[in-house]
Amino acid sequence: MTTELQLVFVVGMQKSGTSLLNRMLMQQDFITNPFLPEGAKFWGDRPPFAPIEKPCGELFQIHSGTHGHHLDVIDFRKEDQALLKQRIIDAEVSTPILMNKNPYNSVRVSWLKSMFPSAIILAVFRQPKPNIFSLLKKYQAHQGQGVAPESGWWGIKPLNWQAMRNNDKTRQSIMQWNAVNTSLLNTQNKIDCFIDYESICHSPNKIIDYIKTLCNITSESQHLPKCKNFNREYLIGSRLLSKNKELRTQTNINLEKLKEEIEIAPLTSQQCQLIDSETDYVWQQLLSIQTTF
Repeated sequence: MTTELQLVFVVGMQKSGTSLLNRMLMQQDFITNPFLPEGAKFWGDRPPFAPIEKPCGELFQIHSGTHGHHLDVIDFRKEDQALLKQRIIDAEVSTPILMNKNPYNSVRVSWLKSMFPSAIILAVFRQPKPNIFSLLKKYQAHQGQGVAPESGWWGIKPLNWQAMRNNDKTRQSIMQWNAVNTSLLNTQNKIDCFIDYESICHSPNKIIDYIKTLCNITSESQHLPKCKNFNREYLIGSRLLSKNKELRTQTNINLEKLKEEIEIAPLTSQQCQLIDSETDYVWQQLLSIQTTF
């Protein structure tokens, strides 16, 4: 790895817009993401919900899974740092920036910065109701679902995740959303930028320019279109296939013309009230530190 190579890591709760930001960044000539789709092989996040591979999976197993995906500075090992640096060298990236998007790193920010002190970390967050609505889709079997829930759990396992397990997946997803975003808030001094999903949709070029400034990039960037904001789909329902899976079949990142058959009902008023009451404190904290574009 050369001293000129800048590392940029995108973190954030699953279904919050990290994949959309990743796609926008990958359209830039000065950025390469060699570890797709989420760097599972690079980080050792295989299998995703109970990984066993080096380095993160091995650390997951050392804690017997009780810490979930959470890692802290105490988990730093020089041999893991050397392994990841070698994997970066082997990727032979020729652009000024190597980037990676991995939601599991949302609960590993302190560990991540101990591994790569000069890395730029971008945290993505999204309004609770639409984010939780998208998470709930993962608990309904459907074509194109991807990795199914394991023992009633899907996605990032924050610290104390076992106590969050609940037959009511709305309540479970609320606790998961709160825990993951609180983890980001607790490590905000190590994060360079907090980006709201709505900003990704409405101000993609301003975000790219901001990231260029963070990385001291002066070359021209590829112009990006505004994208349809799906934050209101929890009010009308949607199909179960994720928007990220849809984008894999498209050449355009804007799904404005997407026609959907309703396969999952909108959130009920009771669900909305519960989500609002249980997430408002964390949501207000995120809004208070978000980067303005």
